Amino acid sequence: MTEDNSKEQIAKILLEKEAVTLNAETPYTYVSGMRSPIYCDNRKLTFYPEERSAIADSLAEKIKEIDPEIIAGTASSAISWAALVAERLDKPMVYIRKKSKGYGKDNLIEGGNISGKNVVVVEDLVSTGGSSFNAVKTCLEAGADVQAVVAIFTYEFENAKTKFKEGKCNTVFLTDFSTLIRVAAENNFVENDKITLIREWNSDPTGWGPKHGFSVGEKKN
Repeated sequence: MTEDNSKEQIAKILLEKEAVTLNAETPYTYVSGMRSPIYCDNRKLTFYPEERSAIADSLAEKIKEIDPEIIAGTASSAISWAALVAERLDKPMVYIRKKSKGYGKDNLIEGGNISGKNVVVVEDLVSTGGSSFNAVKTCLEAGADVQAVVAIFTYEFENAKTKFKEGKCNTVFLTDFSTLIRVAAENNFVENDKITLIREWNSDPTGWGPKHGFSVGEKKN
């Protein structure tokens, strides 16, 4: 199986199981208030055993090539994926909190000591790259060497690419926005006349909504 075929198969799983949905006529509202014709919720994939296994196998295959000492999942949506990968590769696993609990041991990293270890950070989704890069920083501050961020899907935003490049952080994605939109068009998951509109959002996500008459929603805490 070629890498392109693998990316297409993963994209088709995301579309078939509605982990990614497309709606250019009634766009979704993100937490930031931004309007978008695409929404990704990879948590849905854990509900389907066959597809869950396929995704976990693909993640494990990519991470095996990197050969880290420890698998680190981001809380909370990537914890299950990190656990599945760690089991397949017989590796220790930790998870990374976005912020400390404020009680108990107040750890940002749960599971064990990663100081001096090679780590791969597992994400389910990379959008702007902010949360992923914060997880990387947490691992670095704990004394680990982060070899890569490995995620199921990326929106391919330019600011995320720049962030990882400037931070000298390697990234690996099972599939991406470009592949998914192509697969969606080829398999009738979206009308052909909406494809250009959706691709346009990807190049200007914050300006897309107002440009097409969709009001920006209220930012949620």
